Amino acid sequence: MFTAIPGQVKQEVLNPLMPIIGVAAESVHARPRPAGTPVAAPGREYWRTRPTSWVREIGEVTVVVFGVAVAGWFVPVSYHFFGYLYLLTVIALSLRVGRWPMLYAAALSAVTWNFVFMPPRLEFAAPGVEDSLMLGSYCFVALIGGQLAARIRSQEREERLREQRATAFFHLTRALAATRTLDEAAEVALRQADDLFAARTALLLPDAMGRLIAHPASSFAADESEFAVASAALRGGRPLGRYTENLGSVESMHVPLQRAGATLGIFAVRLPTEIVQLTPKQWDLIEGFAEQIALFVEREQFRVSAEREKLLQESERLHRTLLDSVSHELKTPLAVLRAATEKLATADTARRAALAGEIGTATRRLDHLVANLLNQTRLESGGLKAQLDWCDARDLVEAARRAAGNVLQDRPVRVEIAPDLPLFRADAVLMEHVLANILLNAAHYTPAESPIRVTAGLQAEPPRIFIQIADRGPGIAPELLPQLFQKFRRGPSAPAGGLGLGLSIVRGFMHAQGGDVEAGSAEEGGAAFTVHLPYAVHDSVPNDER
Repeated sequence: MFTAIPGQVKQEVLNPLMPIIGVAAESVHARPRPAGTPVAAPGREYWRTRPTSWVREIGEVTVVVFGVAVAGWFVPVSYHFFGYLYLLTVIALSLRVGRWPMLYAAALSAVTWNFVFMPPRLEFAAPGVEDSLMLGSYCFVALIGGQLAARIRSQEREERLREQRATAFFHLTRALAATRTLDEAAEVALRQADDLFAARTALLLPDAMGRLIAHPASSFAADESEFAVASAALRGGRPLGRYTENLGSVESMHVPLQRAGATLGIFAVRLPTEIVQLTPKQWDLIEGFAEQIALFVEREQFRVSAEREKLLQESERLHRTLLDSVSHELKTPLAVLRAATEKLATADTARRAALAGEIGTATRRLDHLVANLLNQTRLESGGLKAQLDWCDARDLVEAARRAAGNVLQDRPVRVEIAPDLPLFRADAVLMEHVLANILLNAAHYTPAESPIRVTAGLQAEPPRIFIQIADRGPGIAPELLPQLFQKFRRGPSAPAGGLGLGLSIVRGFMHAQGGDVEAGSAEEGGAAFTVHLPYAVHDSVPNDER
């Protein structure tokens, strides 16, 4: 399109676009602008209407025609020369003025030529055939020149508006593609709209109850009347407010964000007060911005729906896993209890003692299963509150060994705790569960009679207490470490029994106390679990002499 326009006109078309392109590029990383901040000039240039000033153009024509008359008065040449000179002048003026000023230029130059240059000078004379032909040429050139000039100017403005629209959409889509969340996209889109439209904008999205909520990135705060108009636009699916036929008394125009027949929100634009009417091109640009924002809102809804579906599927999978595991774990001890109670009435004294032992073992297994389920429920519901008090590491280890029961009776457990290890703040009940679960885990995953070593100490930087339980088993595969403390995660070589909740509960109990747990490899081989608790010296620590 530009190849048919002179180079000067091309430059005039491109020059106004450069500030727009620069502002759009910078606005990708722009910060929010508080309400009332002056807007950029390029936006005002876009919305400013530029009607042709006939008064200015007629003034230019008058000055040029009379200037030629004054200059030619002192040149001793034939009056035909000035006729051709005025013809060239009319052609030159057609590049600057419009159709009606061109007709005025033709008429004025003809009258001036007749009055000033045709003999007798300073008198009007009846033109001959040749002179009449010259005057007819003036009118013909004026009509053709004015038409061409109007067409070129219209093409220039169309190209400028088309370039502005394409540039704005290019930078908007590129910036939106680089965003990851709806908040980032709203920030980018609204800041670009603010700069391009020289306006203040707002994004209104419905909440779960269908009520419109203004996005924090909005650059103006909508009042009750604005929200009422926006709600009507949301229900009706058509623009309302300023510059529309309905509800035009409010200061902003409200454009629905529509995708696939559904209205996803409202794009509100508050333009400068001096703009009293919008052209179709300006309407198209605003609606185009609304379409781009609607695309991202729809994409965000799809993403949220996909994540929700994924969470539902994961929840269903965990639910099935829990039911399968619990039902499987309950079958064994219940079968033992049922068989033992059936034989207990007819068994002799020695057999009764053995059956009582089996009943005790099954009961402890059921108790451990129910305790793990209850503890996991407490962690997930957020109802677990740690009761911190001064604790001694040796007392906690001994309590954990007793809680582990007969599982450790045939295993050598070596406890190595420095005699000068100070007291520290912890929840004794939670720490007993933590250490007992780690000891049971070590007993289940290591060969019979394999030793277990328990060490404790004070780490200097950062200051914290650590308790480590290490075994001599096969260790932990590196690929299992990232998911070791997740629910229902059990290793491929795990023995039968258990729900895979023990280590998940360990981590939850440690987090509740402000600590943490980590797994690794022991120095002698095997697995090592280390729990950490923050340590701070306090003057009111009770006497720990033993």
